[in-house]
Amino acid sequence: MAITPKLEIRQSQSLLMTPQLRQAIGLLQMSNLELGELIGQELERNPLLEREEDSIADAPDPREQTIDDYDAAPDSPEEFAADIDYDNSFDDYASDREGYGQDSDYAWEDYNKNKGLPAEDDFDYYQQKLAAGKSLYQHLNEQISMAFASPKDKMTAHILSEQLDAAGYFRGNIPQLALRLKCTEQYLHSILNVLKTFEPSGIFAESLSECLKIQLQDRNRYDPAIAVLLDNLELLGQRKFKELQKLCDADAEDLATMIADIRSLNPKPAAAFEHDTNTCVIPDVFVKRRPSGEYGVELNSMSLPRLLVNRSYYSRILETDKSAKRYLKENLSHAGFLIRAMHQRAATILRVSEEIVRLQYDFFENGIEALKPLNLKDIAYNLEMHESTVSRAVANKFMETPRGLFELKFFFSAAAGSYIGAEDVSTSVVKHKIRRLIENETPQEILSDDKIAELLAADGTKIARRTVAKYREAMNIPGSAERKRQKRG
Repeated sequence: MAITPKLEIRQSQSLLMTPQLRQAIGLLQMSNLELGELIGQELERNPLLEREEDSIADAPDPREQTIDDYDAAPDSPEEFAADIDYDNSFDDYASDREGYGQDSDYAWEDYNKNKGLPAEDDFDYYQQKLAAGKSLYQHLNEQISMAFASPKDKMTAHILSEQLDAAGYFRGNIPQLALRLKCTEQYLHSILNVLKTFEPSGIFAESLSECLKIQLQDRNRYDPAIAVLLDNLELLGQRKFKELQKLCDADAEDLATMIADIRSLNPKPAAAFEHDTNTCVIPDVFVKRRPSGEYGVELNSMSLPRLLVNRSYYSRILETDKSAKRYLKENLSHAGFLIRAMHQRAATILRVSEEIVRLQYDFFENGIEALKPLNLKDIAYNLEMHESTVSRAVANKFMETPRGLFELKFFFSAAAGSYIGAEDVSTSVVKHKIRRLIENETPQEILSDDKIAELLAADGTKIARRTVAKYREAMNIPGSAERKRQKRG
C-alpha cells in the first residue's frame, strides 16, 4: 500500500487552562488583605471598574446593579469566557490530600504578565524586601512551628501569643482562657512554659523579675544570691545596698557584680521589634450560635469589596471615540470576569465553611477534645468539589467563632490509627490526652508507653503502644526513663 499524504478530521476533547480560569483560581486562595491589594491595582488599571460606594456617592439616583449587569454581550466568544469552574478533571496545582492546602504554582502576577502590562521601572524589589523587617509575630510563628507538633498545641500557642503586651510580657488570664478553650489550666501553663524558652530571651515572662530570671538562666548566671536580689528589686530601685548585702549574704563587690549583670539584661524583650506593625487578622466568615442551638455561618461583608462596571462611562466614550472600541471591550470583559470570579470565590468559601461547621459541631459545643478527624476528601465528597478547590478555599482564611478566631486549616487533622479499626478520633485529641497523662504523672509513678496505651484504652481510645511512642516523640516528650531522671533530679 502506497504511503501518501491525506487530510483527516478527528474529534477530540482537551482541557485548556485559560488566563481567566487561572485568575479565578488565584483569587480563591488569596487572603482578604491580598484580595484588597489586588482590587486596588485593578481599579487603577481598568477605567470601567469602580467600587460600589464610589458609584453611589457620584450618582444622584443610582440603580442597584446585579450580577446580570456584568454580562456584557461580547462581539466574539473570545472576549468573555464561560462560567467559572474551579473543578477541573486534572490537578495542575499542588494540593495536600492528607491535610491542608499548599500554595499554587500559579499566582496573580503570572496572569498580569500574560496581559502584557508594563512593570514599574523604578520599583526595586530587593530594597523592598530588605526594608520589610521580620515582625515579632513572624519570629514567634516560626518558633511555634518548630516547637509544637500537634495542631492543637500550635493553635493554643498562637492564642497565648496574642496575650503579649508591647514589651513582650504575657498578660493573659489563664483561668479565663482555660474556660473559653475548655481545657485545663495545667495544660495552658505547660504550653506557656515552652513559650518562655523562645527567643528573644525573656519573652512571655509574667513579671519583670521572671523576665530577668529567664535571661540570667540562659547566660548561666542565675544562683541563689541573685535570686534573692530579683525578689527584692524594689530595694534596688531605692538604692538600699546595705540591706541587699545582708539579704543576699554578699559583700559590696559581689553585689556590684550582680547589679552589673542585671543592668546588662533587656527588661523589654520585644523592644527589638519596635518596627513591627500590629498584625490584623480579618475573619472571612463569622460563626454564630442561633437560639435553636444550631450554628449559622455568615460571610464578612466588610472584608469583601463590591465592584461595579461603569456602563455609562463605557457608552459615553464609545460614542465619542470609535477607535477606543477594542480597548473598552477588552476592559469590559476583564471587569466582568473579575466580578464573577469574586462572586464565585465568596460562594465557595461560604459552602466550605458551612460544611466544616456541620462536621465539627461537637467541637463548637464541647471544646478541643471533641475535634473530629477531617480531611479535604471529606469536604470535597460532600460538596461535590475537587480536593484542590477545597484546599485553596481554606488557605489563608479565618473563622471567627464563639470559641475564638481560628484558621480554617485548624479544623483539618488526620484520624488516629487504631488496632481495632476505629478512626473516629482526631490525632490532635489523642496527643492532647497523652500530654495530659504525662503532665499528671508523679516522680514515683512514671508512665511507660504501654501503660499510657492501657489508660487510653480504658478511656475509650484504643491505639497501639508504637502509636503512643510516635505521638509522644512528635510532641518532643522524652521517654519514661528520661522523664524519671528529670522529675527525680
